Amino acid sequence: MLLLRNGTNYHRSEFVSHLKPISPIKTVAIWHIAFWHKVRDIIGRNTPCHRINAFVKQNAQRGDVPAILQAVDTYCRDKEWIMHLGQQKAERFSEIVQDCKPKVCLELGTYCGYSAILLGSMLPDDGKIYTVEFDKDFVRAAQELVEYAGMQEKITILQGDAGEVIPTLREKHSVDKFDFVFIDHHKPLYCRELKHIEAGKYVRRGTVVVGDDLGWPGSPEYDAYIQKSPSYQNTFYDTKIDMLGISDVMAKSIYLG
Repeated sequence: MLLLRNGTNYHRSEFVSHLKPISPIKTVAIWHIAFWHKVRDIIGRNTPCHRINAFVKQNAQRGDVPAILQAVDTYCRDKEWIMHLGQQKAERFSEIVQDCKPKVCLELGTYCGYSAILLGSMLPDDGKIYTVEFDKDFVRAAQELVEYAGMQEKITILQGDAGEVIPTLREKHSVDKFDFVFIDHHKPLYCRELKHIEAGKYVRRGTVVVGDDLGWPGSPEYDAYIQKSPSYQNTFYDTKIDMLGISDVMAKSIYLG
């Protein structure tokens, strides 16, 4: 059975789409934000991630993880919206992580490094995160923020296509199984990547897989796959994208073996 947050159960054959259509006005607003992001990138010859890092260094001390995360949230609220969890989602994400108490984690989609640092702050001293990011500029900026947070021993950033990186994790990084997987990169690739993880036998009974943004912009193939698969017990959480005010959904899927 599927378990939804409101307590309603569905048989696996009864697929429930979690896509949340947005209004034309919000669509125009998002395109407006994207346009001005690109303008600022060109004029400043940098990316939002690099601008975040500059702001963080002005407003948080090196190694002060809570202050660093707060500075990122403040930047996104007051300066420009970026693709990070945000405070509301971060609270739900933290509850899930604290409940499953992982030690070895995989993240797909590093972006600025916010979620990796948040996750790392909840791991034991010998915990480890492997986070995969395709964009080289994002990798450089995230590495800078991770080092500023003092988490370079816990967090390893791997640059490349996740579909190519995942099959190499055991041989190159001696990874056996992951306790926790966070999927938050290119939405059409969520399902492909989960299948790579399964094929590589990187999940064990009890591994928690979290997929973000199933409401908007959505990942219909992934949404359908986890609902129909007998290998997952799913819980879906209503969330919201900070600043944009867009309703979203985060899925927690426990691998049953």
